[in-house]
Amino acid sequence: MRIFLVALALVALVSAEQVSFRDYKVYKIDVANRGQHELLGQWREVDGVDFWNNAGRRIMIHPTLQEKFEAFLNVNKIANELIIPDVEATIEAERQYDLQYRRTKGATSGRATVDFDHFWSTEEIYQYLDGLAAEFPNLVKVETVGQTHESRDIKSVTISTTNGQVSGTKPVIFIDAGVHAREWAAIMSTVYLIHELVEHSDLYADMLQKDWVIIPVGNPDGYEFSRTNNRMWRKNRVPASILCTGVDINRNFNYRWASGNIACSETFPGPNPESERETQAIVGLMKRYAANLELYLAVHTFGDMILYPFGYTLPFVPVANAAEHIAMGERARAAVLAVGGPDYIVGNSAEILYTANGVSDDYAVGEAGFKYGFTLELTGGGNQGFDLPASEMSRVASETFEIFRSMAGDI
Repeated sequence: MRIFLVALALVALVSAEQVSFRDYKVYKIDVANRGQHELLGQWREVDGVDFWNNAGRRIMIHPTLQEKFEAFLNVNKIANELIIPDVEATIEAERQYDLQYRRTKGATSGRATVDFDHFWSTEEIYQYLDGLAAEFPNLVKVETVGQTHESRDIKSVTISTTNGQVSGTKPVIFIDAGVHAREWAAIMSTVYLIHELVEHSDLYADMLQKDWVIIPVGNPDGYEFSRTNNRMWRKNRVPASILCTGVDINRNFNYRWASGNIACSETFPGPNPESERETQAIVGLMKRYAANLELYLAVHTFGDMILYPFGYTLPFVPVANAAEHIAMGERARAAVLAVGGPDYIVGNSAEILYTANGVSDDYAVGEAGFKYGFTLELTGGGNQGFDLPASEMSRVASETFEIFRSMAGDI
């Protein structure tokens, strides 16, 4: 299927003021024990330090802190490897690829072919969803379920053989992606799922025995800001204080929510649980289908992890059906391996990743009534992390599809 995808103007992509990450470095860390992990955690709220996946396996360091950070690692005998010597160089390569891609497509046909060889804007994604709803009205329904601080729509898509409506008799699989703005591959992998279920529905009769409710861009303001101004932006764009912007949506859910007094923090949870419009949109949709909720998937990047609740404390408190969660995760892991994908780690989020309050999968299972809930930390494509090269996007999306398919088959 070929449709018009309105690309962002090339001038806008290059003229917006960009935050530079020139000479920022990324280190791969391998902590040997909990003591080293706790020592490393002392850097978590230091300005100029960014825990890319929060577990501490990839950390970006401002140029002025690198000498001190390397000395800290050496003194504490923490194994490490410099994996990205200049973050700005990887961002610039990503930007130039996108510009060249759009120039080529515009020059050849004046419209884009639906593919997964570049990262789509929110507008492109929404145009695609609306096009699907128009062409497949018996399968797809698109609606606006909220608006952001900057007045962007938050859209959901329902995929169901019952005329695009949640039937009330089939289990519901609920997915959101892009809650963290910089996690572009999570968004595109979710759009790929929509593409496959709708445009190749004849191949996936088994998956369509369930109803799918999907929010592919859970943080439109943040996502667009990461595209135009700051590639590493994580939060939404609500003013958090006089000096700082943004709330971490995935700390804003009303289950074991914890207040935070550092508004500039990358994980600032907001002034109250469910204070954010994005959170309200997700929760509102969950409540609408509460009677049929079965599986919740929060799609993030990166880290090659399939994580189950609860993640708010250590020693961790497992969900009542933890054994079922582990079995589902292991089958999904095997499905990815079977197509040549990476070896995902399956485990509890607090134990494998880190403790966090007010996160979506804890809310889904602990409050919203889902039987199963997972956070998927998709692969970062080797050492690239959030900057997954667009040339690898199709591969990652197709591998991630095997996770979706495997888990859908388990409910």
